[in-house]
Amino acid sequence: MRNFLIATFFCWLIIVFAIIDDDKKSAGLAQVDVGSEGRTQVVFWHAMGGPLGIVMDDLVTRYNKSQSNYFIKSVNMGSYDTLAKKVLASLVAKEAPDISQNYETLTKKFIRHNKIVCLDDLIASETEDIKSDIIPVLLENNTFDGKLYSFPFNKSVPVLYYNKDIFARVGLDPEQPPRTLEEMVKYCRTITEYHRTTPGADRSVYGYGCSKANVWSFLNRILQYGGKIVSEDGHKSHFGDQAAINALSYLQNMLKEGIAREGQGFDHQNDFIAGKCAIIESSIVSKVFMESSIEFNFGVAPLPGYIINPNPELTINESEINRGVILSGSNINIFNNGDPKKIAGAWDFVKWFTSTEVGAEWSIRTTYLPVRKSSLDSDYMQRALREDPNMAAPYVQLDYCHFEPRLSVWFEVRDLMADHLERATLEMEPAEVYCQQMAKDVDAILRHASH
Repeated sequence: MRNFLIATFFCWLIIVFAIIDDDKKSAGLAQVDVGSEGRTQVVFWHAMGGPLGIVMDDLVTRYNKSQSNYFIKSVNMGSYDTLAKKVLASLVAKEAPDISQNYETLTKKFIRHNKIVCLDDLIASETEDIKSDIIPVLLENNTFDGKLYSFPFNKSVPVLYYNKDIFARVGLDPEQPPRTLEEMVKYCRTITEYHRTTPGADRSVYGYGCSKANVWSFLNRILQYGGKIVSEDGHKSHFGDQAAINALSYLQNMLKEGIAREGQGFDHQNDFIAGKCAIIESSIVSKVFMESSIEFNFGVAPLPGYIINPNPELTINESEINRGVILSGSNINIFNNGDPKKIAGAWDFVKWFTSTEVGAEWSIRTTYLPVRKSSLDSDYMQRALREDPNMAAPYVQLDYCHFEPRLSVWFEVRDLMADHLERATLEMEPAEVYCQQMAKDVDAILRHASH
């Protein structure tokens, strides 16, 4: 047995070093500390591709041209999953990048093992009060035990996309998207029934589209119903509570009625682009990928909420709507590789990239949230919002934005939740059956997890 374990360990080391060697070859990285024109080279690993990657490459190039001290070597790892695995492997092999996109779950691990730089130490030397300018929910999301260990980078929120032409066709006001979950059901019912019963109408058109096993949407809905995700200490979930049951029932009932459909992956977005689906929920970043293909008038709105104690005799008061959205996206870590010049260069790039004007440009061109309040208030941003009102929805939601639990086992929990959610819409037993089993299975993980 001992020999087997030793052999297994050495095989694992070989794989780790093979990954690192492959990274060096594919990225064209040499083991040097100096980049272009004698500047300190700072290696930046990320997972930004497509139109978003084009924007980021443009900004990196501009940063490199803007000063003569540092050179950012940008390396695209292809996907967030690949990036996370390679960052972990690089730390074992002591070949970590100088800076990298990362999720909060891994940040906590890096803090425990002293692998990343505490940004408070870097901010302390600045004359500008940077932390007071960071959007509060983003600052909280990146603060661990009172200290800032990562910097928000490409953060997004979900929004509602709706087809204004379909709204007008069926008699709905195209400038009034649904504000509540109840309204969304009524709108989807009207849209679906119109296309089923009106002569000459396309019977394939339906109200609401979503992807199967959508954990993000489920968590948003729990908040909208006034619920919580996990306990304060992180050892118990709230997935067996009534809010979670209501969240799952809501989707099940729409599917049963036939006014909503589930698809794989981005099927619902493709249906929306094709004019087959009138309403979807998706990341604000989806706008960048969809709008060039859309040939109809569409709107972008905040996610609908829920009136916890409705009075049917009164009109809807916006202040009575309970809303909630979950933040998504990654942050930036600066790795503690022992070279003060590289750390200084990484920090200089982070400051530049998230500065008022550059941060506003990043947000406008990609629809990711800006990091700073001053970016939101900038003339550049305000002008862009006037030119494209569809950009406003994510910023409205910042007042009631939350983030997912920053637990070491959260990725495992998410996979488990997805399994239960998929079963729930395939089998269609009462929602409490799946929510209670989900809570039981998740709690078993949380009880034994290190937080």
